[in-house]
Amino acid sequence: MKTYDIFLDYYDKIVRSINNPIEDEVEFLIEDCIKQYKPETKTILETACGTWVVAKELIKAWYKVTGLDISERMIEKASENIENSIIIPPSRSSSTPFGKGRNKTELVLADMTNFDLWKTFDSVLCNYNSICHLLEWSQWQAFFEMAYKHLEKDGLFIFDINTVFEFENITRDFAQFYTFWEDTVCLEMFKKDGIYEWFVKIFKKSDDNRYDLIQEVVRENSFSINKIKKELKDKWFKILEMIDYHYGEVTAQSERVYFICKKK
Repeated sequence: MKTYDIFLDYYDKIVRSINNPIEDEVEFLIEDCIKQYKPETKTILETACGTWVVAKELIKAWYKVTGLDISERMIEKASENIENSIIIPPSRSSSTPFGKGRNKTELVLADMTNFDLWKTFDSVLCNYNSICHLLEWSQWQAFFEMAYKHLEKDGLFIFDINTVFEFENITRDFAQFYTFWEDTVCLEMFKKDGIYEWFVKIFKKSDDNRYDLIQEVVRENSFSINKIKKELKDKWFKILEMIDYHYGEVTAQSERVYFICKKK
Protein backbone atom coordinates (compact mmCIF):
# COMPACT_ATOMS: atom_id res chain seq x y z
CA MET A 1 0.00 0.00 0.00
CA LYS A 2 1.41 3.39 -0.99
CA THR A 3 2.01 6.12 1.57
CA TYR A 4 -1.13 8.01 2.62
CA ASP A 5 -3.58 5.67 0.86
CA ILE A 6 -5.55 5.45 4.13
CA PHE A 7 -4.30 8.54 5.95
CA LEU A 8 -5.21 10.87 3.07
CA ASP A 9 -8.75 11.51 4.33
CA TYR A 10 -7.27 13.15 7.44
CA TYR A 11 -3.99 14.43 6.03
CA ASP A 12 -4.83 18.06 5.26
CA LYS A 13 -6.55 18.71 8.57
CA ILE A 14 -3.64 17.30 10.59
CA VAL A 15 -1.05 19.18 8.53
CA ARG A 16 -2.97 22.41 9.03
CA SER A 17 -3.32 21.82 12.78
CA ILE A 18 0.44 21.40 13.35
CA ASN A 19 1.68 24.09 10.95
CA ASN A 20 1.11 27.80 10.46
CA PRO A 21 -1.98 28.95 8.53
CA ILE A 22 -1.63 28.23 4.82
CA GLU A 23 -1.74 31.98 4.07
CA ASP A 24 1.37 32.51 6.22
CA GLU A 25 3.20 29.61 4.59
CA VAL A 26 2.49 30.88 1.08
CA GLU A 27 3.29 34.48 1.98
CA PHE A 28 6.70 33.27 3.18
CA LEU A 29 7.29 31.40 -0.09
CA ILE A 30 6.27 34.37 -2.24
CA GLU A 31 7.61 37.36 -0.29
CA ASP A 32 10.72 35.93 1.41
CA CYS A 33 11.79 33.50 -1.31
CA ILE A 34 10.40 33.99 -4.82
CA LYS A 35 10.02 37.77 -4.94
CA GLN A 36 13.31 38.34 -3.16
CA TYR A 37 15.45 36.04 -5.28
CA LYS A 38 13.59 35.61 -8.60
CA PRO A 39 10.79 38.19 -8.86
CA GLU A 40 10.33 37.50 -12.58
CA THR A 41 9.02 34.00 -11.77
CA LYS A 42 5.90 33.10 -13.75
CA THR A 43 6.00 29.29 -13.96
CA ILE A 44 6.38 26.95 -10.97
CA LEU A 45 6.72 23.19 -10.67
CA GLU A 46 5.60 21.94 -7.27
CA THR A 47 6.96 18.45 -6.63
CA ALA A 48 5.21 16.22 -4.09
CA CYS A 49 2.30 18.62 -4.51
CA GLY A 50 -0.06 16.59 -2.34
CA THR A 51 -3.66 17.72 -2.35
CA TRP A 52 -2.85 21.12 -3.91
CA VAL A 53 -3.32 23.41 -0.90
CA VAL A 54 -0.10 25.38 -1.54
CA ALA A 55 -0.41 25.47 -5.32
CA LYS A 56 -3.98 26.70 -5.11
CA GLU A 57 -2.80 29.78 -3.22
CA LEU A 58 0.09 30.30 -5.65
CA ILE A 59 -2.37 30.27 -8.54
CA LYS A 60 -4.36 33.00 -6.79
CA ALA A 61 -1.14 35.05 -6.86
CA TRP A 62 -1.08 34.63 -10.68
CA TYR A 63 1.62 31.99 -10.98
CA LYS A 64 1.16 29.16 -13.46
CA VAL A 65 1.71 26.01 -11.42
CA THR A 66 2.30 22.42 -12.49
CA GLY A 67 1.92 19.77 -9.79
CA LEU A 68 3.71 16.42 -9.55
CA ASP A 69 3.13 13.60 -7.07
CA ILE A 70 3.71 9.84 -6.95
CA SER A 71 0.41 9.15 -5.16
CA GLU A 72 -2.54 8.56 -7.46
CA ARG A 73 -4.98 9.38 -4.67
CA MET A 74 -3.15 12.64 -3.91
CA ILE A 75 -3.30 13.65 -7.57
CA GLU A 76 -7.00 12.78 -7.75
CA LYS A 77 -7.64 14.86 -4.62
CA ALA A 78 -5.64 17.74 -6.10
CA SER A 79 -7.73 17.55 -9.26
CA GLU A 80 -10.89 17.90 -7.15
CA ASN A 81 -9.42 21.01 -5.50
CA ILE A 82 -8.64 22.91 -8.69
CA GLU A 83 -10.88 23.80 -11.62
CA ASN A 84 -9.90 23.12 -15.22
CA SER A 85 -7.16 20.61 -14.40
CA ILE A 86 -5.82 17.64 -16.34
CA ILE A 87 -4.01 14.58 -14.92
CA ILE A 88 -0.96 13.51 -16.92
CA PRO A 89 -0.17 9.77 -16.52
CA PRO A 90 3.44 8.61 -16.14
CA SER A 91 3.36 6.77 -19.46
CA ARG A 92 3.03 10.03 -21.43
CA SER A 93 6.42 10.36 -23.12
CA SER A 94 6.12 12.28 -26.36
CA SER A 95 8.37 15.26 -26.98
CA THR A 96 5.40 17.58 -26.39
CA PRO A 97 3.52 15.69 -23.65
CA PHE A 98 1.37 18.58 -22.45
CA GLY A 99 0.01 19.86 -25.76
CA LYS A 100 -3.61 19.02 -25.02
CA GLY A 101 -3.40 20.50 -21.55
CA ARG A 102 -1.93 23.83 -22.55
CA ASN A 103 -4.83 25.85 -21.13
CA LYS A 104 -5.37 23.60 -18.15
CA THR A 105 -3.60 23.16 -14.82
CA GLU A 106 -1.37 20.13 -15.26
CA LEU A 107 -1.10 17.46 -12.56
CA VAL A 108 1.56 14.87 -13.23
CA LEU A 109 1.50 11.38 -11.71
CA ALA A 110 5.23 10.64 -11.43
CA ASP A 111 8.15 9.78 -9.16
CA MET A 112 9.97 12.97 -8.11
CA THR A 113 13.32 11.16 -8.42
CA ASN A 114 12.80 10.16 -12.06
CA PHE A 115 10.67 12.20 -14.44
CA ASP A 116 10.95 14.21 -17.63
CA LEU A 117 8.38 16.91 -18.40
CA TRP A 118 10.17 18.11 -21.54
CA LYS A 119 10.10 21.71 -20.38
CA THR A 120 11.64 23.96 -17.75
CA PHE A 121 10.25 26.27 -15.06
CA ASP A 122 11.27 29.52 -13.39
CA SER A 123 11.05 27.89 -9.95
CA VAL A 124 10.82 24.37 -8.53
CA LEU A 125 9.29 23.86 -5.06
CA CYS A 126 9.05 20.98 -2.61
CA ASN A 127 7.05 21.94 0.48
CA TYR A 128 6.23 20.50 3.92
CA ASN A 129 9.42 18.43 4.23
CA SER A 130 8.10 16.15 1.47
CA ILE A 131 11.66 15.38 0.42
CA CYS A 132 11.95 13.43 3.68
CA HIS A 133 9.76 10.70 2.17
CA LEU A 134 12.83 9.81 0.09
CA LEU A 135 14.51 7.33 2.40
CA GLU A 136 17.87 6.83 0.69
CA TRP A 137 20.54 9.48 0.09
CA SER A 138 20.76 8.39 -3.55
CA GLN A 139 17.08 9.36 -3.93
CA TRP A 140 17.78 12.84 -2.59
CA GLN A 141 20.62 13.16 -5.10
CA ALA A 142 18.34 12.00 -7.92
CA PHE A 143 15.70 14.55 -6.91
CA PHE A 144 18.25 17.38 -6.89
CA GLU A 145 19.20 16.36 -10.43
CA MET A 146 15.54 16.36 -11.54
CA ALA A 147 15.02 19.84 -10.06
CA TYR A 148 18.16 21.08 -11.81
CA LYS A 149 17.08 19.56 -15.12
CA HIS A 150 13.66 21.21 -15.01
CA LEU A 151 14.83 24.73 -14.13
CA GLU A 152 15.49 27.65 -16.45
CA LYS A 153 18.92 29.25 -16.30
CA ASP A 154 19.27 30.92 -12.88
CA GLY A 155 16.05 29.16 -11.85
CA LEU A 156 15.07 29.01 -8.19
CA PHE A 157 14.93 25.74 -6.23
CA ILE A 158 13.18 25.92 -2.85
CA PHE A 159 12.63 23.00 -0.48
CA ASP A 160 12.34 22.45 3.25
CA ILE A 161 13.27 19.57 5.51
CA ASN A 162 12.50 18.24 8.91
CA THR A 163 15.96 17.98 10.43
CA VAL A 164 17.42 14.90 12.10
CA PHE A 165 17.17 16.88 15.36
CA GLU A 166 13.42 17.30 14.82
CA PHE A 167 12.81 13.63 14.01
CA GLU A 168 14.80 12.52 17.06
CA ASN A 169 12.67 14.83 19.21
CA ILE A 170 9.44 13.43 17.77
CA THR A 171 10.50 9.87 18.59
CA ARG A 172 10.70 10.93 22.24
CA ASP A 173 7.25 12.56 22.23
CA PHE A 174 4.04 10.98 23.44
CA ALA A 175 1.46 9.76 20.94
CA GLN A 176 -0.57 12.47 19.20
CA PHE A 177 -4.36 12.09 19.00
CA TYR A 178 -6.73 13.87 16.61
CA THR A 179 -10.52 13.58 16.39
CA PHE A 180 -12.36 13.98 13.10
CA TRP A 181 -16.13 13.53 12.99
CA GLU A 182 -16.53 10.28 14.96
CA ASP A 183 -13.11 8.92 14.04
CA THR A 184 -9.87 9.15 16.02
CA VAL A 185 -6.36 9.21 14.55
CA CYS A 186 -3.30 8.31 16.63
CA LEU A 187 0.22 9.17 15.45
CA GLU A 188 3.43 7.83 16.97
CA MET A 189 6.97 7.95 15.57
CA PHE A 190 9.59 5.27 16.06
CA LYS A 191 13.08 4.79 14.63
CA LYS A 192 13.72 1.47 12.94
CA ASP A 193 16.92 0.55 11.10
CA GLY A 194 17.84 4.21 10.75
CA ILE A 195 14.45 5.20 9.27
CA TYR A 196 11.79 7.25 11.06
CA GLU A 197 8.37 5.61 10.92
CA TRP A 198 5.05 7.24 11.64
CA PHE A 199 2.79 4.51 13.02
CA VAL A 200 -0.71 5.66 12.08
CA LYS A 201 -3.72 4.09 13.80
CA ILE A 202 -7.19 5.14 12.68
CA PHE A 203 -10.22 4.18 14.77
CA LYS A 204 -12.99 4.53 12.22
CA LYS A 205 -16.63 4.31 13.23
CA SER A 206 -18.66 1.91 11.13
CA ASP A 207 -22.36 1.99 10.25
CA ASP A 208 -23.19 -0.45 13.05
CA ASN A 209 -21.57 1.88 15.64
CA ARG A 210 -18.51 -0.31 16.04
CA TYR A 211 -14.96 0.96 15.55
CA ASP A 212 -12.63 -0.58 13.00
CA LEU A 213 -8.88 -0.25 13.54
CA ILE A 214 -6.97 0.67 10.37
CA GLN A 215 -3.19 0.91 10.47
CA GLU A 216 -0.60 2.38 8.15
CA VAL A 217 3.12 3.12 8.39
CA VAL A 218 4.48 6.34 6.84
CA ARG A 219 8.28 6.32 6.56
CA GLU A 220 10.57 9.36 6.47
CA ASN A 221 14.26 10.14 6.69
CA SER A 222 16.58 13.13 6.85
CA PHE A 223 20.28 13.89 6.59
CA SER A 224 22.66 16.40 8.12
CA ILE A 225 22.44 19.99 6.95
CA ASN A 226 26.15 19.97 6.10
CA LYS A 227 25.76 16.89 3.90
CA ILE A 228 22.84 18.49 2.02
CA LYS A 229 24.75 21.76 1.60
CA LYS A 230 27.78 19.99 0.20
CA GLU A 231 25.76 18.02 -2.34
CA LEU A 232 23.88 21.10 -3.55
CA LYS A 233 26.98 23.27 -3.83
CA ASP A 234 29.32 20.68 -5.32
CA LYS A 235 27.07 19.58 -8.18
CA TRP A 236 24.02 21.63 -8.87
CA PHE A 237 23.21 24.89 -7.15
CA LYS A 238 24.35 28.05 -5.48
CA ILE A 239 22.77 28.26 -2.02
CA LEU A 240 21.32 31.75 -1.65
CA GLU A 241 20.01 31.33 1.87
CA MET A 242 19.07 28.77 4.50
CA ILE A 243 16.25 29.75 6.84
CA ASP A 244 14.97 28.24 10.05
CA TYR A 245 11.26 28.67 9.37
CA HIS A 246 10.47 29.31 13.04
CA TYR A 247 13.47 31.34 14.22
CA GLY A 248 15.31 32.61 11.15
CA GLU A 249 18.88 31.60 11.94
CA VAL A 250 19.78 27.98 11.30
CA THR A 251 21.35 26.25 14.31
CA ALA A 252 22.02 22.70 15.49
CA GLN A 253 18.59 22.83 17.18
CA SER A 254 16.67 23.92 14.08
CA GLU A 255 13.62 21.75 13.39
CA ARG A 256 12.42 22.89 9.97
CA VAL A 257 14.92 24.38 7.53
CA TYR A 258 14.34 25.94 4.11
CA PHE A 259 17.00 25.82 1.40
CA ILE A 260 16.75 28.57 -1.21
CA CYS A 261 19.00 27.77 -4.16
CA LYS A 262 19.73 29.02 -7.66
CA LYS A 263 20.69 26.85 -10.61
CA LYS A 264 24.35 27.29 -11.51
